[in-house]
Amino acid sequence: MTLGPAPARLAPVSIADARCAHCGGVIDDPKLAPYCCDGCGAVAALLRDEGLERYYDLRGGDSVAPSRSAEAPKDLAWIEPIEARIQSAKGIERVALDLQGIQCSACVWLLEELFRRAEGALRIELNPGLGHVSMLVQKSFDLRGYVMTAGRLGYRFGLPAKSGDSALPRRSGLVARLGVCVALAMNAMIFALPLYLGLSEGPTYVAFRWITFGLSTASVLVGGTVFFRSAWTALRKGILHLDVPIALGIIAAYSGSALHHLKGVDGAAYFDTVAVFIALMLFGRWMQERAIERNRQMLLADDGVEKLPARRINADSVEIIECRALKQGDRVLVAPGEPVLVDAVLRDLDASVSLDWIQGESAPRPVLQGEMVPAGAFNAGSRAMTLEVSTDFAASPLRALLGNAVRDDLARSTPWWQTLARWYVIGVLTLATAGLAGWWYFAGLSRALEVVTAVLVVTCPCAFGLAAPMGYEIAQSGLRRVGLFVRTAGFLDRATKVRRVVFDKTGTVTTGALEVTDVAPIEALDDSGRNILFNLVARSSHPRATAVRRALEKRAKSVGESSVFDGKLDVVEHVGKGLEVRLLDGTHYQLGSVDWVLGAERAKQSPEGVLVFAKDNVVLSEVNTDEVLRPDAKREVAALEAEGYEVWLLSGDAPLRVKRTACALGIAEERAVGGCTPEDKAKWVEAHDRGDTLVVGDGVNDAPAVSRAFCAGTPAIDRPFLPARTDFYFTTAGLHPVRAALKTARMLARTNARNLTAALAYNVLVVALALAGGMSPLLCAVIMPASTLVFLLATWVQLGGSNAPWK
Repeated sequence: MTLGPAPARLAPVSIADARCAHCGGVIDDPKLAPYCCDGCGAVAALLRDEGLERYYDLRGGDSVAPSRSAEAPKDLAWIEPIEARIQSAKGIERVALDLQGIQCSACVWLLEELFRRAEGALRIELNPGLGHVSMLVQKSFDLRGYVMTAGRLGYRFGLPAKSGDSALPRRSGLVARLGVCVALAMNAMIFALPLYLGLSEGPTYVAFRWITFGLSTASVLVGGTVFFRSAWTALRKGILHLDVPIALGIIAAYSGSALHHLKGVDGAAYFDTVAVFIALMLFGRWMQERAIERNRQMLLADDGVEKLPARRINADSVEIIECRALKQGDRVLVAPGEPVLVDAVLRDLDASVSLDWIQGESAPRPVLQGEMVPAGAFNAGSRAMTLEVSTDFAASPLRALLGNAVRDDLARSTPWWQTLARWYVIGVLTLATAGLAGWWYFAGLSRALEVVTAVLVVTCPCAFGLAAPMGYEIAQSGLRRVGLFVRTAGFLDRATKVRRVVFDKTGTVTTGALEVTDVAPIEALDDSGRNILFNLVARSSHPRATAVRRALEKRAKSVGESSVFDGKLDVVEHVGKGLEVRLLDGTHYQLGSVDWVLGAERAKQSPEGVLVFAKDNVVLSEVNTDEVLRPDAKREVAALEAEGYEVWLLSGDAPLRVKRTACALGIAEERAVGGCTPEDKAKWVEAHDRGDTLVVGDGVNDAPAVSRAFCAGTPAIDRPFLPARTDFYFTTAGLHPVRAALKTARMLARTNARNLTAALAYNVLVVALALAGGMSPLLCAVIMPASTLVFLLATWVQLGGSNAPWK
């Protein structure tokens, strides 16, 4: 399955619109309009070229386009056994895969339409909630083509690792518990209504009281235990959070009502109120877990580095195995774009590898025969590498880098919520005790228990048991609209404490790609020279050659020309040096590093990143390449600093390159730290983080640092290792979602503070009424739902305004 060449751009839009026609992001460079980056423009062109523009009609305005790619995924070793199974099938074969990037009905339509157009495709079933796809295909179906085409549009497939891992609410039975408790609450209200309307004696009255008692008891057993377990776990760890006061409210209200019921006291049972409260709290919990679950399920599951596929070379064949089976002395084949999973020695003559993933180096590194290739390096060349494994996989450095557990959200409960829960519990128990003592002294034990029960019921924390979860849902839904997906429930609370934002360099503030910084040297070439240059770079996958090729293609497109590829030319690539070709007339062309073309002495006088294009040792042009900053990186760094955040650059790349990037971003030189190993990054975070640091990185070398940071995020979603260890991930071309998340956290905190202030005033009034003996089950049944609706409406108004970060 292939997509044809991209047509010309759409007509430019006014920059005043400032929104990308593909993803909706901010357009920083007017030259790229109507898109925010080249990736969006390329993906949009692919959709148009295949006649798939209906995707935009179906998507609507609230969804974010999948991550920009326009390049097919390269690491597809896992697909080979499935292809072999399809080819050997005698009839119809079922293929089940996990899927990343599906967000809305438009994504479903797009993937189904691509599948429908493929030969041998029979039926496809997509589960957006779990990120799972099941396909019925015939032998002629090109699975690799389908996966690569979808990958170019921003979707990623992988082996099924989530199929047996039900979503979080389903694992805990939360959805079923919520349904049961809603039914119990509705029935409790029905049977309590006659009691409120005057039924006070007779067998029907007695039966209805026992029925409401039974319904409330069932509600406590079915729904209350969710909060009891969570509260008990928190208390055992010495932590107070939201579930502690909720559990206390349920226990106190139910116990008081049950005591009065069993004693036969009329008019003191709040069973229907308890049942309604539990149902509302479960609904709030479901909203919280639903948002987090949906964001987690969008990505491929982190199945562990041990299960990554490797190609082991046997005597007369190559087999796909899990990398944990690799032993010292095994010979492995690593295709272009694939990672080396264990330390290994190169057995080919030469190769080119990228250490970006493990060290943050932006430039590929040449490797000669017999040299060590470290675990985590990527094959940056255009051909497969043959390696000999140096150590068993059990000793691979990747296991240490990725061995950190996912974040424990309970342990990250913020001091603010802990303090609130502590004082809430103390306050309720103090008021209840005072009411019990006073009324017992003046009116006797029976009346005192009625008053205490009323106090405990009216102080049930509806405001932050339902309004707060709704606030988090609104905030997270808004962040999804700008391309940021929160993975941990406590992040938005912790983010209010952030005062320092630390970015990795390669792949985080930059795109990881290189570009030609000045096209004038290319423009100065004659047509013949440009055509030779194109034929040189077209035969190489080196990032600098790729940057030159893209610049040539972009120029040709702008002037209506086309470069001619000459398949007869014998271009030779010297790994780590450059490219050369000798024409039939003896003319010798070279493109490569300064020291290779002109000698070491001249190289000392030239800046890093320069490629020399020479004809018979005469320089025709010098082309400079550099990393591409994310479209809005400079603006976002300036905005973060204007809002009072310290912005740092922490990278494993060479210190000079790190400082140069910091200068381009406007970051002070003393806040640019380069040459860091993964351990150095982790130590730096430990030394500087005082519960106020957000680390944003994209490589395996960032894993130790993000695991130790107070808050962490990543733009790296091609592999699930890092997202599983962070609080959030984002899919946009720019960095705007990071600042939007911090701003949203502050707005949410203000909303919660206002709601809790209003809740305190409300509780003062109703507690005073209860202590005065004026509270009744009927009045409580009215004011509790009414107050809850008021708080929900207030939350919606405060967070849904035009000043929201996602508006």
